[in-house]
Amino acid sequence: MKEVKERFPMASSLITKKRIAKAFRDLLATREFDKISIVDIMESAGIRRQTFYNHFLDKYELLDWIFENDLTEYITNNLDFISGQKLLQELFFYFEQERDFYIQLFDIQGQNNFYDHFISYCRLLVSKILREYGQIDIDSSAYTCFLLDYHSHALAEIVKAYVNKKSPVPQPDFLIMTIIGKRPQ
Repeated sequence: MKEVKERFPMASSLITKKRIAKAFRDLLATREFDKISIVDIMESAGIRRQTFYNHFLDKYELLDWIFENDLTEYITNNLDFISGQKLLQELFFYFEQERDFYIQLFDIQGQNNFYDHFISYCRLLVSKILREYGQIDIDSSAYTCFLLDYHSHALAEIVKAYVNKKSPVPQPDFLIMTIIGKRPQ
């Protein structure tokens, strides 16, 4: 194992981060976020506590890392390769698969909450949809900024309601038409 660490230090670091993240996800399935400590996470991962701090500042940074990795795979890495409609479908499929985890994340309140972070991903998706379907140039005008903010927050709320089982899965076509300002036929 030492040889692997010396030859591929990034791979070893990624494996450790994923192991910590899995332990955290497993704990979050049975406990509230506020009731999980770093000690709990690391005991579950079978790794000494100090190793956590070699990779993350706190459990909020761990959450950010999990989210970044997961949503980067579903949104950021695909922005240039698949349509906005397909991205919406993938997003809702992903949240359906990971519902229990994200129910907990959407409930976190305060400075490092997941919801605020998620809005930035929604903004990327809304920007793509406006460019792709609305033929709108994304500039820095006050109106464009308003559109992006408005629809990013709306999309985030729709996803949150879906994850919390307060609404059925939204139709991507309806979302797209609403974002670009057209009435579905």
